[in-house]
Amino acid sequence: MASGLMEVQLVSAKGLKCTDCFGKIDPYVVMQYKAQQHKSSVARGQGKNPTWNEKFVFRAEYPGTGAPYKLIFKIMDRDTFSKDDFLGEATIYVEDLLALGVENGTAELPLLKYSVVLANKTYRGEIKVGVTFTRKAENVTDHLGEEFGGKIDPYVVIQYKTQQHKSSVVRGQGKNPTWNEKFVFRAEYPGNGAPYKLILKIMDRDTFSKDDFLGEATIYVEDLLALGVENGTAELPLLKYSVVLADKTYRGEIQVGVTFTRQVENVTDNHVEEFGGWKQSDF
Repeated sequence: MASGLMEVQLVSAKGLKCTDCFGKIDPYVVMQYKAQQHKSSVARGQGKNPTWNEKFVFRAEYPGTGAPYKLIFKIMDRDTFSKDDFLGEATIYVEDLLALGVENGTAELPLLKYSVVLANKTYRGEIKVGVTFTRKAENVTDHLGEEFGGKIDPYVVIQYKTQQHKSSVVRGQGKNPTWNEKFVFRAEYPGNGAPYKLILKIMDRDTFSKDDFLGEATIYVEDLLALGVENGTAELPLLKYSVVLADKTYRGEIQVGVTFTRQVENVTDNHVEEFGGWKQSDF
């Protein structure tokens, strides 16, 4: 049995329709592969022809066990005051892709359009997706910094739009570092400028040369902000995010949680909250 990473490129959809919806639709996609699941951002204001242009990574084994080798794309309409509506789903069978990737090291399903199946089993609309599978080399681990040959002293630069924070340097822990630190960013929703995403850039602190880039991870937070504005607070629980290397391959993971709290009008920006047992950045 061989394992690797299956990268899904979610591009767009066209001709979506929801018979139970009233007015415009704000589509997003829930992607399922066996027990793994990812969710796209919400394409607000784009209606029945949304564009996402996002990438997601699943771990895959071949031959493996469990559910069939298929990717399921469940398209939903985000509603603010009621349950989200089901717009349809598409299925991509990837067994042949995995088998070819295990044999050759990599395999690709180019960008193609797949029909969307409605709840009543009729077809309406299409979704454009590409899939690539890359076999994990035997001498490659799931950890950070293998290519540097010696010990590494990682730290993380965290970017949200024009704001930036930097973690402490974890010395002596090598490829499996632990930080347990909290950082605070100011956020507005709806806002303008760059996309609603957190970028976590992982670096290796070097004493006598330029710090090395170990990889980065991206967390899309638009849905989090929208829910927090509506309810007062919202949370992304601690999850593991894949780390993308400079050559766009994947190696390792970073565990992060995110919470957004709407600012109460009578609370000033000078208020500082203590986080017992954690280190909090200045902002």
